[in-house]
Amino acid sequence: MKRTIAFIIVLFLSYSTVAQQYSGTSKTHTIASKVFDDAREIRVFLPYSYTASQEQTYPTIYLFDAQFDAMFDMTSGITDYLAQIGELTEFIIVGIKTKHRPREFTPKSIDERTVSDWENTEIGKAYLLENYLLQEVFPLVESSYRTKPLRLAIGHSLGGTFVLNSILSHPEMFKGIIAISPNVSYDYEQLVHRFDAYFKTHDTLNKFIFVSAGTVGNMENRFAASLKKLDDVISYHKPKGLKYNYKVFQDENHSTSPLPTISQGLMAFGDLWVMSETQKQNYLNDDKQSFLSHLKAFYSDLSNWAGFEVLPTVDEANMFGYDCLNKDPKAALNVFDWALNLYPNDANLHDSKAEAYEKNGDLKNAKLYYKKALDVLEKNKATLHPEDYAFYLETFTEHLKKLD
Repeated sequence: MKRTIAFIIVLFLSYSTVAQQYSGTSKTHTIASKVFDDAREIRVFLPYSYTASQEQTYPTIYLFDAQFDAMFDMTSGITDYLAQIGELTEFIIVGIKTKHRPREFTPKSIDERTVSDWENTEIGKAYLLENYLLQEVFPLVESSYRTKPLRLAIGHSLGGTFVLNSILSHPEMFKGIIAISPNVSYDYEQLVHRFDAYFKTHDTLNKFIFVSAGTVGNMENRFAASLKKLDDVISYHKPKGLKYNYKVFQDENHSTSPLPTISQGLMAFGDLWVMSETQKQNYLNDDKQSFLSHLKAFYSDLSNWAGFEVLPTVDEANMFGYDCLNKDPKAALNVFDWALNLYPNDANLHDSKAEAYEKNGDLKNAKLYYKKALDVLEKNKATLHPEDYAFYLETFTEHLKKLD
């Protein structure tokens, strides 16, 4: 069965009742931080499917300035929406609440003028936030939730300065970053000089970087001028492996730039991580190589870049089978076999393979797999939302009855 039911229902039925059923959930953790010698809070968003499937693992987004609830809610909402329409994979989102932004977001200054420029404001202790993440936050999140070994970071203004700096100071922390109107002017453009120095001795950077600037306001334009210098450095060196985007949003100011940056930044990452419709159609129309071979090659290349084995989600694998079904029903069976090898305990995949057998005219195996779908569904009953269980039970039973 094509598992697009959640999004279809949300679009065409009552938003007030059904949208809540298929939305994600969030919870707050309090950390007795030894690094800060203080109690710190993080907020964690889990996508809806997290509780619907016990096998699925998820990449993580670390969002800074999560003490601003609207920023966290906007980011989780955009991410969830893009995932439900198939433009992005689902993420667990971890909101990092910050108490002293200049102190925690800025690297140690190099230019002696910087400290006096900031007068009585404490700066230059980004290493504390880095240690907090590495020693306390990452271990908590990755031991408490089903995470993939991939982290993205999103930061705005000085938060953008922090995530850009992390690429150089602790490259193991994040595979990719979205820096929204970052303060690259900080410390007389320290980051511009450091990135230039780095690329003079390194020709490869296997990272995803999306940076943005607006055009409205003196501060925004000052930041944008420094960011353009960083863009010139990256464009000049052209490091291998870097997935890089630089966007200037006309008529956006420092406060409004997060909305277009987060949405377009995540879509740019989705272009890297999620197979596009154009790619799919090209693979389906290739008479020299099977669709399944293309799928395996796509995920092999993505895994090489990511540094760990990347596989489609169960819903993505399921849809690949349906993408193939109308053009080549026999080849679709091979795709569903591949999907079931990845997710053998997913009842819906058994039902989908049954549909493929039915379309191939093999009613005996179609019945067999409809029955398997019901058996697996029953085994998973305790892990499913009651309404999901009832829906699948009715659907799978109807599919089986059609063949009797």
